[in-house]
Amino acid sequence: MELDSFLEDYFKLIKKVNEFHFQYLIQNKFKFPKTNYLELKNFIDTAKNFLLDLDEHLLGNLGEKLNQDIESLYSFYKNFKNKTKYVEVIFYQEYLEKLERYKSLKEEYEKLQKSIEEYNNNIISNEEKLKTIPQDTPLYKKIKKSYVDSIYEYSKQKDKFYELKKEIESIEKTEELRFFPKFNKLKKHHLLKLEKILNSKLYYFDKLLWYQASHSKNVIDFFKKANIQGDFSTKTFINYQLKNIDISKSHNSEWIMYLKKISKVIE
Repeated sequence: MELDSFLEDYFKLIKKVNEFHFQYLIQNKFKFPKTNYLELKNFIDTAKNFLLDLDEHLLGNLGEKLNQDIESLYSFYKNFKNKTKYVEVIFYQEYLEKLERYKSLKEEYEKLQKSIEEYNNNIISNEEKLKTIPQDTPLYKKIKKSYVDSIYEYSKQKDKFYELKKEIESIEKTEELRFFPKFNKLKKHHLLKLEKILNSKLYYFDKLLWYQASHSKNVIDFFKKANIQGDFSTKTFINYQLKNIDISKSHNSEWIMYLKKISKVIE
């Protein structure tokens, strides 16, 4: 299999997913925000769960559908990132194994390894036997011949083994120079596009979530009782969390750092 064919097949699914969702967003004139809503996702999920505890019907059909769409797409995104995390593994275990010449050489290489090991064991075994058998016997001559033949074959196969090893390494080096730049470029391209899609969907989900919250009696009552100042938005809820979190508990420190970080990037 040629490199371009391998790459086309490898990125086929994410390309298809991206094209479908991106085309939908463009056709329906969705906004692509500058704010990194992927970075906000953990908090948006926290806010969503908190608000649903107050009003289980808060999302409505549209919100439920958009939420499911985002979760499905986000799961695909995380899986693809994990799948492509170690490019070296993909190169050696997937790409090279599909190259016929490389695959053939590897098979021959592995067979030679076993054969060399067998000849080596035979040499050692015959050496031990020759020490215990009188030299003027037919058995000694027979074992001696086997011993000499084994040394000859061992030497010949070792030479072939190193030739194969050199050829295999040459293919690996040549293909490595071709594979990594192309693979990493495509990986970056497709992930950035998927992140852009997720970012847009999260932006609209966040706006819809708080629009629904602003029309929920239970949420409105909670905001009044908790004396939360500001509009119904993620930014307001971040500020509320920062004011009310228990900073004395060590397990909250990481969450506090996260809240402070995202409070600076939210629109």
